[in-house]
Amino acid sequence: MINCYVIGERTTVESLCAHIKNYSLSALVGYAMDFPADLQELYSLKPDIVFLDAAMLPTDEESLNIIRGISALIFVSRDAQMAFEAFEHLAFDYLLSPVSFTRFAKSVGKYDRFLKVTKPLVLHHAPALIESFFIKTDSKGFKEVLIRCDQLLYIQALQNYVVLHMTGGQRYSCHNSMKEMEESLSGSSFIRIHKSHIINEHKISSVEGNMVTLISDESQKLLIGNTYRKSFFDRKNQRMIKKHKPSTPMLDFSRPASVFLGIGMFVSDFFATAGLEGGLL
Repeated sequence: MINCYVIGERTTVESLCAHIKNYSLSALVGYAMDFPADLQELYSLKPDIVFLDAAMLPTDEESLNIIRGISALIFVSRDAQMAFEAFEHLAFDYLLSPVSFTRFAKSVGKYDRFLKVTKPLVLHHAPALIESFFIKTDSKGFKEVLIRCDQLLYIQALQNYVVLHMTGGQRYSCHNSMKEMEESLSGSSFIRIHKSHIINEHKISSVEGNMVTLISDESQKLLIGNTYRKSFFDRKNQRMIKKHKPSTPMLDFSRPASVFLGIGMFVSDFFATAGLEGGLL
């Protein structure tokens, strides 16, 4: 089942929600008639597809980056020319409003086929990079803070909570376990080096013996624990420049295959949409 979320004006929401409920491959997990002030609900629901009314397109690219990190993004608009902007924003597809059930089913079906084709290829690569995430910074869960990964130095375990150390000296605490943080950040630039520390490898200044120094404070060194030593050094050594004899590089067609397949499917549907539904040809 492909979980769907809709952001749009009332007519767009009502139309797409009806299509989602009436299609065997899709399920409705939520909708909004205004662009969310924060994206916490999307983080919680993790829909496969987010249908976004182009009339509610946010001005900042960061919000779209966050959505694309969670879901496939499909633009919906009454303007056929918005298909070009959808392509620029790396949308998976574009639907011309009012959206017919046939066109909707074709788009969702395309996403289903895309997953089946690319799944064997994606297994050989790291998960999508996590750019940011939310934490609850009070025991009652009322206050939620967006943490940007490029500003997070390391995570420290203290009793029954963790402390997130940021660039600039800021600190945030939340009642999560190190295991929860480690699993949530799996596949990103964060790596656990000790039972009490998860570090951002992009913030490493130097490694000396079993000690890691981060860029924020040259005087502060974090110990690499015995349990995590091998995984840390294996990962670090992958980025080490080594001396070796020149050799003919092997071509890896797996990633381009998945990328070009997605682009090809988008372009094909774009011309069909612009020509047949928009009456441009």
